[in-house]
Amino acid sequence: MNPRISFVIPAYNAQAWVGDTIQSCLEQTVKQIEIVVVNDGSKDNTQEILDGMAQKDSRIRVIQLKENVGRSEARNIGNRESKSDIICVLDSDDKATRNRAKDTLACFQIKKPDLVYGGFVLIDTFGNMEKRFAPEPFSREASLRFKTHHICHSTLAYRKGVTLNVQYSSGDYSRLGIDDWKFIWDAHMKGYKFAYVKSPLCYYRRVDGTITYTRDENEVEKVKSAFLAEKSLV
Repeated sequence: MNPRISFVIPAYNAQAWVGDTIQSCLEQTVKQIEIVVVNDGSKDNTQEILDGMAQKDSRIRVIQLKENVGRSEARNIGNRESKSDIICVLDSDDKATRNRAKDTLACFQIKKPDLVYGGFVLIDTFGNMEKRFAPEPFSREASLRFKTHHICHSTLAYRKGVTLNVQYSSGDYSRLGIDDWKFIWDAHMKGYKFAYVKSPLCYYRRVDGTITYTRDENEVEKVKSAFLAEKSLV
């Protein structure tokens, strides 16, 4: 029997947090799930942690890549390998809330969207709560004005059919950590319907030294502006 929902987790040198991330998926109130972890050529003990957890629970599937291909392609590989119709995004340093699968599936069933997102709780490196963020409707106007969107990527879920037409982009988008931004824009421009869940769907961990906090924001601005201009959105 195929799982009702798949968590796809790309992991690169993720030994510090990936165990907690996977455990949050195993503790879902919906038990008919699968967890697809793509080990993107990690050089630390990530693979050992994944192997140990997979041996204890058959719902965990580990895809080991010999070389680092980047998080965008790792996500694409995980999406292709997933077995359910609904794919939940989760980064290897974040955690799913206990009812994430339940709330996500309910939203798909009731509102019939193509993509679902929700609120999130910001936590520090040690897991202490810092702030809770409520979701906002996807706004094309606000997204253009601020060149951003109000969707926390680790709360995102989509029907697998979406990935036949929309994939995560590599190159500068992956290097600068804005492949999720482009994925959401691509889905929007292809006419896919978004819906949101009011409750928090993930714990988003703030980790100093990750790409979100070390990237060149001027370069990010240039890449985003070039994309929007190419699509005649500005």
